[in-house]
Amino acid sequence: MIRILIYILLVIAAAWGITWLTGVTGFAVIRWEGTQLELPTALLVGLLVIAALLCFFGGQIVSWLTSLPARLRRRSEDTKRARGMMALTRGLEAVAAGDAADAQRHARTASSNLNEPALTRLLTAQAAQLAGDRLTAETAYAGMLEAPETEFLGLRGLYLHALASGDQDEARAYAERAFELRPGTSWAFESVLTLGLERGAWGDAIHAIGRARQNGAADGPEFKRIEGALLAAQAFAASESDDHDTALKDAEAALKKAPSLTPAAAIAAEAEVKAGRRSRAVKILGEAWAAEPHPGLAAVMRRIFEHEREERVSGRLMKLAEKNPSHPESQLLLAQVQLEGGQASAAQETLEPLLKGRASRRVLTLMAEITETRYGAEAAAAWKAKAAHAPLEFIPGQDGDFQYTTEGWRRLIREYGEHERLAPPPLEVETPELDIEEVRALLAPPPEPEPETTEAEDETDEAPVLETVAENDLEASSDDSEEEAEKDNGDDETKPVAAAS
Repeated sequence: MIRILIYILLVIAAAWGITWLTGVTGFAVIRWEGTQLELPTALLVGLLVIAALLCFFGGQIVSWLTSLPARLRRRSEDTKRARGMMALTRGLEAVAAGDAADAQRHARTASSNLNEPALTRLLTAQAAQLAGDRLTAETAYAGMLEAPETEFLGLRGLYLHALASGDQDEARAYAERAFELRPGTSWAFESVLTLGLERGAWGDAIHAIGRARQNGAADGPEFKRIEGALLAAQAFAASESDDHDTALKDAEAALKKAPSLTPAAAIAAEAEVKAGRRSRAVKILGEAWAAEPHPGLAAVMRRIFEHEREERVSGRLMKLAEKNPSHPESQLLLAQVQLEGGQASAAQETLEPLLKGRASRRVLTLMAEITETRYGAEAAAAWKAKAAHAPLEFIPGQDGDFQYTTEGWRRLIREYGEHERLAPPPLEVETPELDIEEVRALLAPPPEPEPETTEAEDETDEAPVLETVAENDLEASSDDSEEEAEKDNGDDETKPVAAAS
């Protein structure tokens, strides 16, 4: 639309110019070296306009002719670049499809037609890696480090190459360099974190998480839990070196990141005890129990107060259970304390809710102990049998000791970070669900044993009709005996007289 408007305006301007020229009158005199030439003014102006147009178009033609070689060369380069870009695209498609031969062929074509190593080296490296040519791939990736725009890609390729070769140190160096360049990149952060865990460098892993969080790569709650577990592992290492101040500092920092992390609470409590602050240790254990009850916390509490009277220890354990009374571990602990205190009936009442559904082996075993205390070993046999058939329970640190190796801490850090638990669940089959009627029957007190009967009582039971007769005979015989006794007395009285006479 704009072009049509411009064309119309030009036509109007040309028409106006022609009209103006035709209206011009008079003559123009031109003198040149004694020659005089008279021309109409309109004709002279028209000739000047034509000359100007010829000069303009002539210059354009000359410029086009002089630039023709450059334009032909540029056109050839564009054709070559288009061929190279096509080969690059097809080569990347071949890499994605896993066709090593096709990928290498397109890589050679792209390298010969494109004067851009940043693009062709990546395809060359990937094609060589796909074909198993590690040397060519490593050379191509190393060449990418020379250009800032491809350095990060080259580091990733060299990192993967080092991992495939089993060179952990070289892989760590490339990953750390890539992480320094782009700390917000997930693969670089994950690589640094994983390699730090592999070699037990808890401090380096904590530093990596902190820097990644600043760049938005570690914002999830799982990384907060991983950081807490790393601090706990660091606290354990300090405790093993008898650096209890550092152990306490790291353990408390771990609990701030992960309040339910039982090993951190146990380490912190032990450190407080060594510093002579038992009340502070009790507070730490109570807060940890409120967050996530664990039998290891109760074991630590018992160990702290092992030299006190049993009543005081039981009271502390009951207060510990009150921190989270609805949790099964609290009910189990309370029942154990009640049984130890001689309150077997109360322990059974406390434990009964845990028998609904799928009771664990520890619950069934404790129920067997309660039943044996109340009714004897024979009554507890059924509970012992059920406990024996229940799967084993793997509870890390059940005895209050978290003596993990580096591999153990590595597994705990991953498991707690990803699933918020200390260890994966066992692969065994779940405990079978208990029949409520069967549970009621087992909880009922056993019947009183029948007293043993004598042979005479058996005969009496067999002949109840003779009982009355026997009683009459007994009465008659007693009367006879009394009469005989009186006679004997009379005889006895006459006998001395006779003897005297």
